[in-house]
Amino acid sequence: KFLAGTSMASPNAAGVAALIRSYYPKLSASQVKHILMNSGTSINRMVQVGGKNGEKKAFSTLSKSGKIVNAYSALQMAAKMSGK
Repeated sequence: KFLAGTSMASPNAAGVAALIRSYYPKLSASQVKHILMNSGTSINRMVQVGGKNGEKKAFSTLSKSGKIVNAYSALQMAAKMSGK
């Protein structure tokens, strides 16, 4: 079954935030947010919005960062930020 949207994206971002906090508990919530917003993978393509007959929009215009969460990059950035 294919699922999409914020109902699927939110648990992924929350899971990566929890992963970061479990490895680096001294990082603040604002630092974790910074990591999530800046360590993602940029998506530079048009995507269809609103189902099969929906219009196409640049992915970068559909989210604040224009990126998708990337756990590996997030952990690398967290390690640098925490000094480890």
